Amino acid sequence: MTFPSTLHAGTLVRFFGALVLFAGLVLGALAPTSAQVTELSGISSKRYIVVDADTGEVFVEHNADEQVPIASLTKVFTTIEALEIGNLDQQITTSSSDLFGADSTTMGFGPGETFSLQDLLYGMMLPSGNDAAHAIARSLGYQDGASDDEAVDHFMGLINQRVLDMGLTNTHLRNPHGLSEENHYSTARDIATFVMYAMQYPTFQKLIGTSGYSTANGSYYVSNTNKLLNNYVGLIGGKTGYDDEAGYCLIEVATRNGSTMISVTLDGTAPDIWYQDNQILLDYAFQAKADRESAGRQITGNRLSFRDPDAATILAQSRSGNSIGAALVYAQDAQSATPVAGDLEATIEAELPMAGETSESGNDDRGRRVSPPIGGAIALISTAVAGFCIWKGLQVSKRREMVKMVTPDASLIDPPD
Repeated sequence: MTFPSTLHAGTLVRFFGALVLFAGLVLGALAPTSAQVTELSGISSKRYIVVDADTGEVFVEHNADEQVPIASLTKVFTTIEALEIGNLDQQITTSSSDLFGADSTTMGFGPGETFSLQDLLYGMMLPSGNDAAHAIARSLGYQDGASDDEAVDHFMGLINQRVLDMGLTNTHLRNPHGLSEENHYSTARDIATFVMYAMQYPTFQKLIGTSGYSTANGSYYVSNTNKLLNNYVGLIGGKTGYDDEAGYCLIEVATRNGSTMISVTLDGTAPDIWYQDNQILLDYAFQAKADRESAGRQITGNRLSFRDPDAATILAQSRSGNSIGAALVYAQDAQSATPVAGDLEATIEAELPMAGETSESGNDDRGRRVSPPIGGAIALISTAVAGFCIWKGLQVSKRREMVKMVTPDASLIDPPD
């Protein structure tokens, strides 16, 4: 595309602006409107969502952005942080501060017992052990001289930072087990998005899909509380949660015909209706996707996405002058969990797409699907074109000024636009 050399810079800019406006109008007219369902009949849970684990396509959502207690669904966040900063075979000795009363779900150990991190992860995820969750957070969050409470707070600070780096702004967690307390909340949408991220960890998939597990020393056997496990075709696994404030909460992940769906329900109805809610959601999502694809239609509803938290960490280190291998320093206070490096949310622009190649980082649990986002590429191309046109206009303007200096004959100068 060429521009007449006699055009003013202002003319070029106006021309380009008109071109962009026209393109926007055309794209807006061609873009399909959302066909997303906002409510399904037969669902008792007060808040829910079901999404495609690979593309982020949302099929149904209802009150999915309400910030509410999430009970033991919190343990999904705890698991991922533990996989990131711990080693499955590292040994952890339990403390009296890890113990909970008889009214709590527990793995059941006493103080002074030693387990591998793997044992404790199964003890946390299968029977929903609050004691195992606390032991993991206390051990992995420990820093020299820290008390047990300070160690747990540090661990929660790491979780909250990860969530923030991902762009999940409606989640803040105060403890690793999920018992409701002030300022401990998330949303159905944020949970579904985080599970999309968590599904990239093979160990996480094993944890949510295991029916029973014996510790390495053979002293403890734990069973999965998820009643839908082995009772729904294609179910990969899930996580249950309950307390008086949160109600009955559930995550389920299932696969069918090459597609994987994630359902999240919050504040459902016992004893089995909350499971039925998730079956309805999963069935609906699988059928809706099959119908859309058979009709040759593209995704028309909302899509969940998240930023790669590892990219945020690298950027923070580079901005603060640290080497790439240096540890990022977090605030001790789990309420703020603010990184010393600064405000990452406003500066991290690399959004992790929901499909693409997997990049391994040396640990099977830390692979990430990475590929350039199409939207970002279009934005870069548009910016480049705009910059070129403006530069071209300025060059023409400079040449015109030189013409004025060499020959003041008005006949050689175009009239103003």
